[in-house]
Amino acid sequence: MSDRPTVEQYLKNIENGDFKAYKCQECGAVVAPPSDACYSCGGTNMEWTAVSGKGTLVSYTVVHVSSDEFVAEVPYYVAIVKLEEGTSITGRLVGFDPLKPEDLEIGMDLVLDYQKGESGKTYLAFREP
Repeated sequence: MSDRPTVEQYLKNIENGDFKAYKCQECGAVVAPPSDACYSCGGTNMEWTAVSGKGTLVSYTVVHVSSDEFVAEVPYYVAIVKLEEGTSITGRLVGFDPLKPEDLEIGMDLVLDYQKGESGKTYLAFREP
């Protein structure tokens, strides 16, 4: 692993089921996905940090029509989840029927998980605690 966080390492961490975010060494903000600068203070001294994996649902959509790569996986949820560390990330929702969005509630508690897609790739996902 390189000393400087990279998008490649970020994706590799997800593939390995070991999600990590960046932490700004200047202001302490936790950010994800990777960026060359802190979203909060603009600082560039960043390092990997573990996160709790706990968050709340901010928004979601159900994908019914996708690119060719994901067509075997439709329908599925894509959601934005705000982690308790303050950053928001995008992931799939698992354990919910994508044909019953009424079962979801904005602000509901979720925990980080992973989902292996039909493509063989591992995605960030969230489920009920």
